[in-house]
Amino acid sequence: MSIDPRATRLTIRQLFPKRVTYSALLTVNLYVFMGNMYSSGLAVGFEALAADLHMPFATLAELVSYSVLAMGLSNLIWMPLALTFGKRPIVVISMAMFLGGIIWSAVAKDYNSLLASRVFASFGYGAIESLGPSILADLFYERNYSSAMAVYAAFLSGGSQIGPVIAGYLIQAKGWRWFFILCAIIAAVNLVTTIFLLPETLYEVEPELEIVNDIEKDVASHVETVTRSETRTEARAKMDYATYWKDLWSFKISKEAQEKGIFRHFAYQFVLPFPLLLVPGVLIASAMYGVILGAVVIISTIAPDVFAPPPYLFSSADLGLFTFSSFIGIVVAWPIAGPLTDRLSRWLRIRNDGVHKPEHRLPALVLPFLICPVGLIVFGYTVARQQHYVRPAVGAAICAAGLTLVPSVMLSYVVDAYPRTSGEALVLVNASKNVVAFGLAKGAYAWMTMEGIDKMFYEFAGIEWAVLFLALPLYIFGPWIRRRTERWF
Repeated sequence: MSIDPRATRLTIRQLFPKRVTYSALLTVNLYVFMGNMYSSGLAVGFEALAADLHMPFATLAELVSYSVLAMGLSNLIWMPLALTFGKRPIVVISMAMFLGGIIWSAVAKDYNSLLASRVFASFGYGAIESLGPSILADLFYERNYSSAMAVYAAFLSGGSQIGPVIAGYLIQAKGWRWFFILCAIIAAVNLVTTIFLLPETLYEVEPELEIVNDIEKDVASHVETVTRSETRTEARAKMDYATYWKDLWSFKISKEAQEKGIFRHFAYQFVLPFPLLLVPGVLIASAMYGVILGAVVIISTIAPDVFAPPPYLFSSADLGLFTFSSFIGIVVAWPIAGPLTDRLSRWLRIRNDGVHKPEHRLPALVLPFLICPVGLIVFGYTVARQQHYVRPAVGAAICAAGLTLVPSVMLSYVVDAYPRTSGEALVLVNASKNVVAFGLAKGAYAWMTMEGIDKMFYEFAGIEWAVLFLALPLYIFGPWIRRRTERWF
C-alpha cells in the first residue's frame, strides 16, 4: 500500500465546501486588489503631494518605484516562511503589516516618512502575490483552478488600473491622506474577513487521506474519477464546522520544518529559487514580464508631469480616468491571451505527431511583439506633439495589453518546462520582474530629461522588441536547454 500525493492534495480540497472556498477566494482577491490600488493609486495625486511636501514629480515617482521593488523582493521571504509556518498565519501577519503601513502613510509628516511607510506596507502586501496562486491551487480542483486564477488576475489588474480612478476622485475631493484612509478601512475589513474565512491549506489532513494500492494505479481513469467524485461528495457532507473553526485558531510547524529544523528548512527554501536564474527560460520570462510591467509603471508615474501642466491641465480625477485606459487594454486582451496560447500549442502539437513540447506555447508571443512596442511609440509620439489625450490613451492601452498577453505565455511555459521546480521558478520570476520594472521606472525621469519623451519611448520600444525577440532562440534551442538542465531542475 502507498499514499498517492495527488490524493493528499485532493483531500485538502475535499474538506472545504464551496461556501468556504469561494469565501477564501474573495478575501484573497480583495487583498490583491487593495495592494495594487495602494501601490499605483498614489501617482494620480502627485500634484497634491508636490504642493504639500514641496517635492518635484521626479522625486515623488520613487514612492511608486520603491513600492514595486518591495513588493517583488518580499516574495523571496514570505514563501519560505509560509512553507515553514503555514500559509494562513503568514498571510494574516503580512496583512497586519500592510494595514500598519497604510496607517503610517496616512499620518506621515514628510516625504521620507511617507516613502518608508510605502516600502513597509508594500513589503507586507507582497506575500499574497506568491501565496495567492498557491492557496487557490490548494482550494480548487484542476478543472476550476483556471477560472479561479482568471478571477484572481482580474482583481490584480483591477487594483492597479481601477484603483487610480477611485484615488483620483477621492484625492481631488478630500486630499491625498483620505486615499490612504480609505485603503486602511478596506484593508482592516479584509484583515477581519481573512482571520475568519481563510483556512490553512498547507498541511495534510491525516484522517481523510486516500490510500491507493499499487494495483489501483492501473485502474481505468474513468473509474478513478467516479470514485473521487463520490469521495468529494461524502467529505463535503461530513464537514465538521466545529473542527474547522477550531483549526482556524490552531498553529503548527510544517512537517518538513519539524524534520529538518525550522532554520535549516527556511534557509533551504530561501536559497532554492536562486539557481534557477541560470536557466535561460526563467531568466527570459523575468526579463519579458519585467519590461512589460516597467512600461506600464513608467507611463503611470510620468503621467502627472505630462498631463497636469498645459495644454492638458489634468486634475487628479482626470489622471485616474486616463489610467483607466490601460485597464481597457487589459480587458480586451484578457479573453484572447489564454485561448490564443492554448490553440497555437494544440496546433503545433498536432503537427509534431501529437507530442507536446513546452516551446509550443512561445509562438503566441508574436502578438505582443507586434503590438506592445507600437503602443509605446504611439504614446511617446502623441504626447511629445501635445495631441489630443485620446491618442496617448490608446497607446497606453495597447502597451498595457502585454500585461495579459506576455505572462499567459511565459508563466505557463516555465511551469510546463520545469514542473518539478515550478513553484520556486514562479517566485523568482515574480521577484525578478519587479526588480526589472523598478530599475526602468527609477530612471524614467532622468531618461526623459536627457532624451526627450518621444525619443525615450522609441528607445523603450526597441528594448521591448529586443527582449520579446528572445522567444525565437528559446523556441529553437529550448528543448536542448531543457535536456541539459533537467538533471538539476
